[in-house]
Amino acid sequence: MATAITEQEENAAEGKFTEVFQRARALTNVEVANILGKLMQAKKQDDPAYQANPMLVKTHDYASRFSTTKSEAADNQMRTVLDAGGLSSFEAACMVNLQPESAEEAKALIPSLDLEMGDGQHLTDDFVQGMIDEMAPYKQA
Repeated sequence: MATAITEQEENAAEGKFTEVFQRARALTNVEVANILGKLMQAKKQDDPAYQANPMLVKTHDYASRFSTTKSEAADNQMRTVLDAGGLSSFEAACMVNLQPESAEEAKALIPSLDLEMGDGQHLTDDFVQGMIDEMAPYKQA
């Protein structure tokens, strides 16, 4: 019987997350920027006098500035590549946001990529590099 992970046991480097986070979809910076942009735009349409909270504006600006893709289509294509590779939502979002250039860099930045998977296998460097290479055409697209 599987035991629930408590907040004290949560460890992103080991891929251990609480149940709530396991069910959630980790977002990329471009997804956050798009959600916040659409929210602010909708509120402005509903109320022309609407002034967004300064923290909301700063968060939107930050997510936009650090987005590694500029279009939802490119972001979705990268997600498709990573989902096909069997990465968790968290790992996929990290790969898109961090844009590592090599398997070694990816595994250093996202330690859970170097852990044993459920079937006793590890992601090989060649496999991770293949995903990175497949994502390359979508960078800054």
